[in-house]
Order: sequence, then structure tokens, then C-alpha cells
Amino acid sequence: MYQEVHTHNIAERAYAPEVADLLRRFEHSAQGELGGAPFEDFSHELLSFCSRDIMIMAPAEGDYVYEHFGRDIARNVGGDRTGARVSGMSPNVSRFTIACYDQVLASGKPLYSIHRAVKTVRVSLWERLILPTTRADGERRLIVFSKPMHFHEELLTTVLDTSPAGIVALRAVRDDEGDIARTVIITANRRAAAMAGAPDGALVDSDGRQALPFLADDTVWRRCLYVMELRRGDMFETCHVLDGREVWLQIALAPLGDGLVMTLTDISELKLANLTLQSRAATLALEIGKERATRRALSHELGQREEREQELRRLAETDPLTTLLNRRSLTEKANAEIAAAAASGDETSLFIIDLDHFKQVNDSHGHAAGDAVIRAFADLLLGQMRAGQDLVGRLGGEEFAVLLPRTGAREARLIAERLHAALRRTHLPVSETLDLQVTASIGVSTRHPDEDFNTFVARADKQLYRAKNEGRDCIRSAGDENAAAA
Repeated sequence: MYQEVHTHNIAERAYAPEVADLLRRFEHSAQGELGGAPFEDFSHELLSFCSRDIMIMAPAEGDYVYEHFGRDIARNVGGDRTGARVSGMSPNVSRFTIACYDQVLASGKPLYSIHRAVKTVRVSLWERLILPTTRADGERRLIVFSKPMHFHEELLTTVLDTSPAGIVALRAVRDDEGDIARTVIITANRRAAAMAGAPDGALVDSDGRQALPFLADDTVWRRCLYVMELRRGDMFETCHVLDGREVWLQIALAPLGDGLVMTLTDISELKLANLTLQSRAATLALEIGKERATRRALSHELGQREEREQELRRLAETDPLTTLLNRRSLTEKANAEIAAAAASGDETSLFIIDLDHFKQVNDSHGHAAGDAVIRAFADLLLGQMRAGQDLVGRLGGEEFAVLLPRTGAREARLIAERLHAALRRTHLPVSETLDLQVTASIGVSTRHPDEDFNTFVARADKQLYRAKNEGRDCIRSAGDENAAAA
């Protein structure tokens, strides 16, 4: 079972942004106490804003009992374990979990862990932040933040299972200085296992250099390290011997999280065909036919790979819930538009939208209803913008942004008012039996000459905060501090 345990540089290693916030709250509450934070105050504080991802554990004679089991955790593992014991899980997971909990109680310090799920619904990897506390009566309790890191979506599963290429995802395992000590295979399809001479499923959780014979080559290994450290893709050919047979591979590398994804294409037959062409001049016509067939097959494979890479690029650039641009992609494209505007002298405008009182939707109708509202609003937003011109993205949560190239302040204000009016007269569909009317606050700014993107966004954000503070459900524009609510 794949697992990691860390007690240093936790915030830098964590995937979930909540981890850094929880650590700050813990350090403020614990203030150097050996027993950790005071349980009553600290648990009340954490349960008030992230109870869905929190477990509270009580020691019980070499075991631990779940006193609180977060709703999102229960949904991912397929049931509520409140009152159950850790020892009731599979042996590998329970031993690992109890050892981590014992270490935290003994040290009185936070611990961060990653482990592979065994019997859950969709989750592949979990990350946990374990925090020690002490009750007023002296009894110890552990507060555990637990959140899934990866999901096996149907599309990705289908791509992996049907791909004629070998696909392997590796995660870097770093030492205390932050250097890559080794890699662990997180995912590998059956084609990759065949190329490595291993049974299907045997590569997962194993050491990358030991399980993949071509990584024993120091040159290949160094190129993998460069991809992970420099965050740049690479492609090359290499040869290794497997079961006494020379195997040629074309390897494409791309950075993925703190690791990389590797696409393997067996080009042994192509290499053999090329050698045969050189040695059989007397049968040139026949060999030309074989070459053409090989090239057609290679062209087909390259076409399939390009389609897969385009789909993976699309997934990397878009928000999975709404299919709008994600924050990173929006920032990159916006900087390119701003550079073009600076060269041409065109005006550029931006507005940032935040749905009002969105927490009430989640609290009243559930997380699924909140997701439905976010998706419905994204559809409405796209319908109001200018196709092929405006950049529309989701910054996170219920916050959205729209960059308006070649648009001045007056036109930007009119577009924002049109969106605002459309939202006011629309009930967003949540299910077949439920629709909701929500309102939004909008902050608008028009770029100043030589202004960078971050400053541009900060001015729009300032107007959004004005809209929020002045009653919500309104528009506020930069340079119009006395504007009335829209």
C-alpha cells in the first residue's frame, strides 16, 4: 500500500489549501503546549467551517474510535463510521493509521500523511493532517482533516484501458531537503505493464526505477528528473533488453503534480523495418509497401496521441465543474491579451462576479444543489458574453471573472448591467423539481496604461468588495466611487 508520512514542511507538501490554514490555527491555539491544542475551543473552531472533512478520534486501548465522521468523508468511503474502530478497516490501512495516530499522541506535534485507499467508492489517494488536542479533563483527542486527492473518472479510466500506448504516472518522493529521492508509480495501464514485463496491476505502488527497466539507464532517469524539476515536457527514444529481446521505446514525458506522466510507444517494429529497408535493396518495391504501411500505422498512432493530448490539455485548462477556464489558464490567456492590447493601444476591461449568500444555498439545499447552481450560472454567464472574444473563467468557489478585450469602461459597464439584469429575471435550475433565484455582486475595472494583470484584478476586486459592502446585488465600477446600485 502506497503511503507517506511527514512532520516537516507540511504546508508545502499538501495539496488541499485548507492544510496551511489549519496548521496556523493549531499553532495559535496550542502555543507550544506538549499536549497540543485545547480540545473544546479548537474543535469548536474547526467544526464551524470544515466539519465535512474532519474526524475526531478517541484513544481506546491500542485502537481509536470515531467520535465525529465528516459528511464528505462518509460520502467518499460509502458510509458513516461514527462509533466504529480504526481496527475495523483493512489490516494494512488500520495498521498504518494507528501508527500515525500513536506517533502524534506521543510527540504532541502535527503529522501529515498520504495513503492509497483500499475499499472506498471512487478515491485513489487520501491526504490527512493529524492534530493532537487535550480535553479539559486531561483526556486526549485527535482532530484529523482528511480529504481525497485523486479520482478515477470514467473518461480517464477508459483512456488508460483502451490506449495502445503504455501510460504511467509517477509521484516524486522527496527527502527533508526537498530533493527527489525516488518515485512511486501511482497509475499504470496494462499496456505499460506488458512493456515492463510485469503482470497487470503489479506496477502500482512500486519504485519507478526498480519496476521500469528502461529507467535503470542513468540518462533516461536524469531526463525524468529534469521534467519534474523544470516543469517542461520531453520526448526521446531509448532501447533496453526485456526477456532477451531488444525493445525500442519512444517515451513522451509531461509534468503532472509533483511527478510526471509517461507515454510509452513500442517502436521496435519500426526500427526493425528501417534496418530491413537498408539491407534488402533487391526487394525495394516490397519494402516500400511495408514502409508505407508502417508510416500509416505510425500516423494513426500519432493522430490518436494528439487527440489524447488535446483532451488532457483541455482538462488541464478548464474548471471541471463548469468547463470554464480555470484560474491558471485564465491568468495566462489574460496576460497574453493584455500584452496585445499594450502593443495596439486598445482598451481592456474586466469584471469579477461573486454570487451573493451562496453559503445559504449549500446549507439549505446541500452541496449537490450548490454545484448545480454554479453550473447553471456558468451557462448563463457564457450566454451573455461575446463568443470568440471575451475570456470567461471561474476563480474558485462562487467567484467568476470575465476579461473583455478591446472594450472601454462604458461598454464594459453596459455588458455587466446586461448580465445583472439577465440573472435577476432568471431562476437557475437545480433539479427537475427545484430552481433557485440568486443574485450577484459585480466589480468592474478598465485597465490603465502600463498596468499589470495583478493590479488590474486588484482594482476590480476592490469594486466587488464595494458592491458587497453596499448591499450586494449591484454593480460597482472603478473610477465611479459614488455610483448608485445597479
